[in-house]
Amino acid sequence: MSPLESAWSGYRSQLLAFIQSRVKSVDDAEDILHSVFEKLLKQSAEKAPPENVIAWLYRVARNSIVDYYRAEKNHEELPDDLTQQIPEGAVIRQLAGYITPMIQELPETYRIPLLLSYIEGKNQKQVAEELGLSLAAVKSRVLRGREKLYDSMRRCCALERDHTGSVVDFKQKAADICGDSEGKCE
Repeated sequence: MSPLESAWSGYRSQLLAFIQSRVKSVDDAEDILHSVFEKLLKQSAEKAPPENVIAWLYRVARNSIVDYYRAEKNHEELPDDLTQQIPEGAVIRQLAGYITPMIQELPETYRIPLLLSYIEGKNQKQVAEELGLSLAAVKSRVLRGREKLYDSMRRCCALERDHTGSVVDFKQKAADICGDSEGKCE
């Protein structure tokens, strides 16, 4: 029998009892014990086996228990309303009810290019041809119109964005900020 096999058979139950006295569940104790012996096998394969196997096993077990508690996190179950999937585009469709009236309030120079490109879905080249403007002029007007629209949105609504910058939720600020007592921005 190899020194590793004798360590496994001779110290397994003692080491398991040591680990179980320090962790909450038997399954977690078994997992820690298994990882300790994996480390012993790895140590023996890469280098020589430890001189004092018992001391080495207990030291690695103590360190593994510390790692176990560091990794353990208190998980709380999320409320049902947070775990429900929001249909893709639902927030944008809801937000559209606020955006269209805001676009209507923009000066004509910005309003028409925005309506044609974003509401009617035309590309900027088509908008330029339809309005008899250069492509650069349409791009500039759309950009400035978007900036003005964004300023209006920020005044009216608190926007929540994800890590990519996409709007994932919004909340209307006070109705008087948006200019409407019924809750719709004008």
